[in-house]
Amino acid sequence: MCGIAGGIQFAGGNHAQMHAVGVQFSDLLLHRGPDGHGIQQFEANNGTVLLVHRRLSILGLGDAGAQPMITADKRYAITYNGEIYNYIELAQKYGVDYPSGTDTEVLLHLWQRLGMAVLSELDGFFAMAIWDDVEKTLTLIRDRTGVKPLYYAANQNSIWFASEDFALSQVLGSLGMPVSLNEQALLNHMNHGESDNLPLFQEITSLEAGFLLQFTDRGVVEHRAWHDGGYIQLADDQAWMSRMGLKQLPEKYSDLLRAQLKFGIRRRLRSDVPLGFAVSGGIDSAALVAVARELLGKEAHLHVFSVVSPGSAADESDYQRAVVESVGGIWHTIDVSELDAHDLARYISATHRIPVAWNNLAHFALCEKVRETGVKVLFNGQGADEIFGGYPHYYKAAFWSERGRLWPVRDKWPIGFYQAGKQWLKSLLGVFKGSAPVSCADELMRADYYGPRLNQLLRYEDRNGMACGLESRNPFADDVVMADAWLNAWGDDTWSLEGSLSSKLVDGYSKGYLRQAMKGLVPDAVLWRTDKKGFTVPAGLLTLSSLAVWEQWILSDCLDGMVRRGQRLSALARARKIATAHHNLASNNIAQANLSPKEEALLAQIFRWAAMACFLETFYPKKEMA
Repeated sequence: MCGIAGGIQFAGGNHAQMHAVGVQFSDLLLHRGPDGHGIQQFEANNGTVLLVHRRLSILGLGDAGAQPMITADKRYAITYNGEIYNYIELAQKYGVDYPSGTDTEVLLHLWQRLGMAVLSELDGFFAMAIWDDVEKTLTLIRDRTGVKPLYYAANQNSIWFASEDFALSQVLGSLGMPVSLNEQALLNHMNHGESDNLPLFQEITSLEAGFLLQFTDRGVVEHRAWHDGGYIQLADDQAWMSRMGLKQLPEKYSDLLRAQLKFGIRRRLRSDVPLGFAVSGGIDSAALVAVARELLGKEAHLHVFSVVSPGSAADESDYQRAVVESVGGIWHTIDVSELDAHDLARYISATHRIPVAWNNLAHFALCEKVRETGVKVLFNGQGADEIFGGYPHYYKAAFWSERGRLWPVRDKWPIGFYQAGKQWLKSLLGVFKGSAPVSCADELMRADYYGPRLNQLLRYEDRNGMACGLESRNPFADDVVMADAWLNAWGDDTWSLEGSLSSKLVDGYSKGYLRQAMKGLVPDAVLWRTDKKGFTVPAGLLTLSSLAVWEQWILSDCLDGMVRRGQRLSALARARKIATAHHNLASNNIAQANLSPKEEALLAQIFRWAAMACFLETFYPKKEMA
C-alpha cells in the first residue's frame, strides 16, 4: 500500500528538472507512504522516464523492500501500490527467491519471466507502473475491481500518472499544463452525491478498472482490458476443490461460500504489521472478523473499530457489541457526537476531496482512531451487498418481475413493501422520459460491483485510509474469483434469471447464502437482522448543529454559478426552523431528535453545498472550470 507517480517527458526535459518533479510528487503523496520514498529516472529513446514511490510498509519492512524496485539485469523497474495476497504460493510455484520478504519482489520477478501473463494469476488489488528499459515501454495496470486508483494525463510533450488526481493536477500546473475543474462533475456531486462518475479535473483521466495502458516516448501503444473475462463457475466442483486445496467437496452452496471466505481471508491475514477490523453491526463486517477469529485462534489479539452514536436512531452499538463479545476483540469506538462543524474543513484539507455526506467524515475519524492505536491494516466489508443482493434497490427492480416469489417474504425485505412499490412505479413511469427500468436484479448487481456504486465507496475508503497512512483490505471487493462466481451464477443457468433476486434469498432473507455460511460464527442477533441501515450516522442532526459555522460556505459566491443564491437562502431559513423545533440542539444533544425524510433530504443538500464551497475556497478560490 503506497503512493505511486511518474511519467515520460519527451525531448526537452533534463535530469534536474525531472528530479524536481519527482520531489514534488513525493511531497504531495507523503500521506500515502510515510515510511519511505524513492525516485528513479531512466532514458527513453526520445525523452526521460520518471518513477516515484511513497512507501507504506506492510510486508517486508526492511530497506530491501524499497521502491522503485529494479531487477538485477536492470531491464525492469516497478513502482507499485497494493497487495498480492498469493505472493507466497506464486513464489513457490515458479521458484522465485524474494529476500526482501515483499510481494513486490515476487511480482517483479514474475513480470520479468512471464510478462503480462502473470496478471491473471494475481489474487489481490493493485495499481502499478512497470518500465521496460529494453523495449522502452511504460505500462500502467489497475486491478479488476478498481480497489486502487490510478490517474493519468497526456499532451504532445509528456505523459504523467499518479495515485491521486489532486497531486497530479498540482504537478501538471507546475509544469505549465494548467488543469481545469470539470463543472459537470461538480454539479453531479453537489446535486446527486455522485462523486466519481466523472473525472474531477477535465484534463485528467482515471485508468479503467481491469485495464492496462502502455506507452513509449511516441505515445500510447496499447490500451485494453488485461483479463479475458474467464472465471470459475459456481457449480464447477472440481475447479473449486483444486483452487482451494479441499479434500472434500462442500455439500451446499453456503458451505462452498464458507470455504471460499476462509481460503481468501487466510491469505488476507498476511501482514508484518498489526491488523484491525471495522465492525458496523451488519453481517458483512461481522463475517470477516468471525472468520479471522476462527483462523487465528482464540489467543490472537483482534482490534475492532466501530462508529457509534448513542441514543440516536442510527446507533448500531448493541449489534457491534454482540459481535465483539462473540469474537473477543479489543473494541475501539468513535462517537459521532464528538464530530463538529470544523471537521468538514479538516477532512477536505487532509483528503483533498469533497465529501458526499457525514458518513465520509465519520469514516475518516475512524481511520484516524485506527492509526492512533498502531494498527496499519483495516478490514472492511465493501462489496458484499453487490454480490449477494443486499441493497434495497434490487427489490425495487424485482418488485413486479418476481412478485410471486417475493410477496410471501415481504416482511424480511430490507425495504418497506409499499416503498419498494412506489419506487418501482416511479421507475416504470420513467419510460415516458426515455429511461427504461431495469427489472433484472442480477444485471444491477454486476453493474454495481464493477461500476460506479462500489467504485465510489472504494474511492472514499482509499482517500480516508491513505490520508491516515492506513491500508484497507476488502475481501468481498478484491477477491474477484469468488465474486465472479457468485455474480455470474445466474447467467450460468445455475438458477433462473427470471428469479435473479429471489433465487439469492434463503428462507426469504437477503444475502441468504452469506447468512447461511456464517451460521455458528456470527451471533444470531446480527446474522438474522433485517433492519441493517448500512454505515449510518445522524447526518441531518449533525448538519443542523453546524449551520452557524457553515453559513459562510452555504452562501459563498463560489456557488453562484451552480445554484441560485435565493434557493440557498430559502433552504437555510427552513433548516433554522427545523433547528428551532429541535431546541435541544443548542446543547449539542443531537441524539434525541427525529427528522422526517424531507428534512433529511434538505439537510443532505445543505451538507453538499457547504462541502463544495469549502473545497473550492480551500484549493480553488479563483476556480477555472470546463
